[in-house]
Amino acid sequence: MRSIAVFDEQNYEAHWPMFKRDSARAIIYVDKKLVMVKSEKFGEYKFPGGGIDDGETHVETLIRETLEEAGLHILPATIREYGSTLMRKKSIEGNKIFEQVSFYYTCDIDTERTSPQKLDEGYEMEYAYKLVYATLDEAIAANEKLLDMPEIPWVKRDLYVLSELRGEARPEGSGSGLCPL
Repeated sequence: MRSIAVFDEQNYEAHWPMFKRDSARAIIYVDKKLVMVKSEKFGEYKFPGGGIDDGETHVETLIRETLEEAGLHILPATIREYGSTLMRKKSIEGNKIFEQVSFYYTCDIDTERTSPQKLDEGYEMEYAYKLVYATLDEAIAANEKLLDMPEIPWVKRDLYVLSELRGEARPEGSGSGLCPL
């Protein structure tokens, strides 16, 4: 998978132990709008997805996390690699390095089938994430205003991917996961 960007805050000591938690994230368009989850607490938009559990494949994570966060059912045959980002920074748990590779996939969903959200009891519930359909410009504008908030370090990463999507040529047709404009 191609590397999209590296976000290294360099706010740690190189000798510190590393905690690594990779993730899989979905890029989904429905009726020319992106499927996103939006925090009611801060207002940031993020791609559905989350951490890869031990023994889980990227595809299994993508399907599970999109169902949990957005209540949407991915059509597995439509999943395509898009790119990855690397984030490295001081962990919130003290003198450790937190590293995360986020693997982004384009995909389609079964628009006739939805399920209730199952947000994690931690920050997902606290931030009150809700399923939204947004234009690229809406999501970019909201996330640009939130770049300096330490509570949502992922906003930088998802803003970068959103900006890349806006500048990309989008093929016509369904099944690509990319928006035909």
